Formats: sequence, C-alpha cells, structure tokens
Amino acid sequence: MSNQTYKGTIAILTGGGDVPGLNPAIRAITIRALREGYRVLGFRRGWAGPISIIRDKKADNTPFVIELTEEIVNRAGRTGGTFLHTSRTRPSHVKKDEIPEHLRQKYTNELNDLTPEVLNNLEFLGINYLIPIGGDDTLSYGVRLYSEGVKVVDLCNTNY
Repeated sequence: MSNQTYKGTIAILTGGGDVPGLNPAIRAITIRALREGYRVLGFRRGWAGPISIIRDKKADNTPFVIELTEEIVNRAGRTGGTFLHTSRTRPSHVKKDEIPEHLRQKYTNELNDLTPEVLNNLEFLGINYLIPIGGDDTLSYGVRLYSEGVKVVDLCNTNY
C-alpha cells in the first residue's frame, strides 16, 4: 500500500462465464486502489467465496479470499480469464447440496438464501466496497447487496 492514509478495504469478485479481459480488469482496479490507499481482497470462485468464509480469526479462509498485491495482479494481468476463478453461484438461491459444510445444519431447505451469511462475512472481513465483475446474475446479486446497504461499485454504469 502507498504512503497515503488507509481508506478502507475493497473486495473484487468475478462471476459467471470466464472471459479474456477479467485479469487485466482485476489488475487495473487493484493497482489504482492500492495507490489510492485501499487494501484489496479478491474473492475466489465468484459468489461461492463470500458464502464460504468461516467467521473465525483462526480459520484458514485462503481457499475463499486472497489479499491482492501489485505483484500478484501484475503476474496474472498478462493472462486471459480470471485467476480468482469464477462460478455460477447465486447466494440467494443455493441448493442444499451446495451449502458450505460449516453451514449445513443451519440451512436445510432444498433452496436457501445465504444473503445473511454474505453480509456477515463482508463485515467480518472489514470490506467497505464490493466490486462484482460479471454478467447479469453476478451483477443482479450485487444490486441485491446494494439494497441491503453494501457499497457496491458498478463498473457497467447501471443505475441501481
């Protein structure tokens, strides 16, 4: 991070289909944010990352979230696709057999809304701004989080 005052934490995630420009987009966002004084996290596997966080400071959440640095994004920025990986997970519609192991006793319906888990996980990680990158499903769930009070950055200039 630059010598500037810490301004907050930004999280980025990529969802939906894999496309060539995702890594350069992650790189550009990360480098600018770091230079502006933000900490940047990347959720792995699209919306599956934020639903899988274990809210325990001792838990290993590295399969679900990674701190992004210039070194990491510079290495990935020259390749296609997304090094954060993607999924078609929709936290508002998670099938019983796709519920993370640590939440299976709490969510037992055939179809479950894990939005409360996402909101709690964003707070647990200290995320101030969320940048979802993807298609309609990815961004429509970003709108849902926006309606819940999350500061969602829309790269497509969609009016929420």
